[in-house]
Amino acid sequence: MGPLKIFTSKTSMKRSLFLKLSALTLLLAVAATGCKKTPKNVTPIYGAKTSVDERGNAPTLPQTPTNPRTPTTLDVGNPLTPLTPVRPIDNNPPSIGNTPPPNFNPTSPEGGFRSADLGEFEGMLTDREALRGSTVHFDYDKSIVKATEVVKLQEAARALKSNPNYKLLIEGHCDERGTEEYNRALGERRALSVRAQLIKSGIAPTRLRTLSYGEDKPAELGHTEAAWAKNRRSDLVLLKPKN
Repeated sequence: MGPLKIFTSKTSMKRSLFLKLSALTLLLAVAATGCKKTPKNVTPIYGAKTSVDERGNAPTLPQTPTNPRTPTTLDVGNPLTPLTPVRPIDNNPPSIGNTPPPNFNPTSPEGGFRSADLGEFEGMLTDREALRGSTVHFDYDKSIVKATEVVKLQEAARALKSNPNYKLLIEGHCDERGTEEYNRALGERRALSVRAQLIKSGIAPTRLRTLSYGEDKPAELGHTEAAWAKNRRSDLVLLKPKN
């Protein structure tokens, strides 16, 4: 083998080694580049690194907007307090038939009116015993004077016709069920119904007064149907002049 052939063989070996190193370097570069890409069809997991940037930091994942609801007592393990069923609130309550009398007292525990039990009302003496047997009773949540109750008003009509200077106070009452506002309006409707019946009997409207106590003055204490029936009523109080 001559010197030229030996030189040619060494050159070929170096060239082959160079090509192999170049190919290996290219494969490593491609592999490294491919590792920076997020694999396809993979759902990103919040908090996990699916790819990294040049500094080794995970990219910021978009946050899904939420709509938090207002927490209730149920959210913290406390049951809601059940509501006691009451009569529906009248959004258009009837207007009161009379303006508040001079003895109106908004701080009174009886709901704003000083009781006529004190013996005087609008400058007149009160007589509760004269017509105690004429108390008118009503059905549950009703203000209509039943036919069986209308006859009770005859004694009151006779007393007023026999004494032209007398007047009559009609007090409306309710049982304890329902809200205070509802019962106040219902008591007034009951008193006005009795007033209307007496006007039909020939009594002048100017001689009749109405007052609602709502549930504040029960005739009988108790939480039974019998007690409630006695409390759904209108009491009649004769008003007599002082002189």
